[in-house]
Amino acid sequence: MSDSIEESLSDVLKAMDALNHRFKVAIETLEGKGTDEDEVQSLVKGALAMKDAGGLYLTWSRHFIDRLDEIEGSDSPV
Repeated sequence: MSDSIEESLSDVLKAMDALNHRFKVAIETLEGKGTDEDEVQSLVKGALAMKDAGGLYLTWSRHFIDRLDEIEGSDSPV
């Protein structure tokens, strides 16, 4: 399988980790400023939804990469 695909997936994972970290820092900053708890919790739910969606994206990406590896390793034409 192409190293560039693995590298791209790694880049996405790093970017998603960075985004999740930045969401966490932003939420902690808002909590520290005494922002309304309902507003903060709304942001927390949104950040968790983004994290879950990112996890699903990565899971499906890994599935398709594995499938590509299977196809490339078989005798059938791609």
